[in-house]
Amino acid sequence: MAEDTVLDAEVVTTAAELELAARTRPLGLDVSGFTRDTVLVAGRPLPAPFVAPQYTAADYVVSERTARLLEEARPANTSRNRDNQVKLFQLWCEERGRVALPCTTATLFEYVGDLIHRKLDPDTITAYKSAVVTWQEEATPGNTRPGTRQATAILTAYRTEWNRTHTDKQSPAIREIDLEEMVAVCDERGRPADLRDAAICCLGFHLLSRRIELAKLIVTHVTLHRDGIHVRLVDRKTHKDGSVFEAWIPARDDAPHICPVRRVRAWLEYGRLIHQPDDQALFRALDLAGRLGVRLTPQTRPKHPDGTDKKDEELTAEDWTELSFLSGESINKYVKALARKAFARVAHLTEAQRVELGYNALLNAKTAGRVTAHGLRAGGATELYESKVPEDTIAELGDWAKGSDAMKRYFRKIKVAGENAWAAARQAREAARAEGGRPGGGGSQPAAR
Repeated sequence: MAEDTVLDAEVVTTAAELELAARTRPLGLDVSGFTRDTVLVAGRPLPAPFVAPQYTAADYVVSERTARLLEEARPANTSRNRDNQVKLFQLWCEERGRVALPCTTATLFEYVGDLIHRKLDPDTITAYKSAVVTWQEEATPGNTRPGTRQATAILTAYRTEWNRTHTDKQSPAIREIDLEEMVAVCDERGRPADLRDAAICCLGFHLLSRRIELAKLIVTHVTLHRDGIHVRLVDRKTHKDGSVFEAWIPARDDAPHICPVRRVRAWLEYGRLIHQPDDQALFRALDLAGRLGVRLTPQTRPKHPDGTDKKDEELTAEDWTELSFLSGESINKYVKALARKAFARVAHLTEAQRVELGYNALLNAKTAGRVTAHGLRAGGATELYESKVPEDTIAELGDWAKGSDAMKRYFRKIKVAGENAWAAARQAREAARAEGGRPGGGGSQPAAR
């Protein structure tokens, strides 16, 4: 065969021709060292194949102080809740001879199914499922995650079935007239704890805050002025970036009995008498003598990263601040107790009279018994909405997403009542009666039949 004979060849001279060649036939490159993210550019040198480095122990070790930061990155109550949910799953797997970590997709499905058969609340089951899946991702090498799509589907179907037979258990909204009765209970008793509870109710109502946000306030987070109160909210549910929300609540000269400025000032003045630290919780537990309660128990004692308890002399200022916080459930307990006692103040009225006066949370004994701290948030938002405050403004103050369904649920009843055709007809009839006649009838009587 002649030396200049060409059996198979292709001369590529331009970037366009190189791109065409890449689309039509292999370039004969060794791609074994490339990954799916490798990008080749015509006319440029080939990138070096990825070579995994040789890691040593130094690449896997974090310091004690970094470990502490990692631990503190997740709120303590969130950690406790998820740990408890994971323990329940582990126990469930152990009783059935199933592997808990990493679990199979079938095990997750069966666990969700078992919770459904036990008729638990759909939101509770969703939280348990999420805790298990998150634990699988974090605790298993390779971020092993069981399939969740079908588990979510059966949960959705169960939620629909649940909603057919279960009514909304949300707390009745605490309206201003309800709040006045609750605060009046505090004034009648006059204990130090009543100063705290009145401040919790009035601030929570006007701030539209969640109970845990009230519990996590520090003394220095509030600044009192003659005409209002400035509040820095650091721990907010929907703000995971650590940003601070600045709120301004004006003094209520029109309703001094429930004025948040007046009530918080009264509590802080008492706090100075009992030497309440400025760098600790705004709302504190008190003992029977009205002194600051100490929440240092075997259950609440801070721990080292290895899980061992800290000794008293090892507790830091941050530890003492954390220990000073009330739990969200404690806030809830105070509000519930006030609602029950407040209803006793109006129980002598008939329910029709309470309706006429505008009571909502204290409408009857049943509604008063369902009140929780969330009623403060719902009631404050409702009052603002009825006062024609824009929804976006209410959402910003209450930390709801724009157009939030949760927020609009408070307003739906108001909208329905205001836009309902029968309600409009009733209002027209009442207006006509006030003028001495009936609509369109010129005051004449109905024709006899």
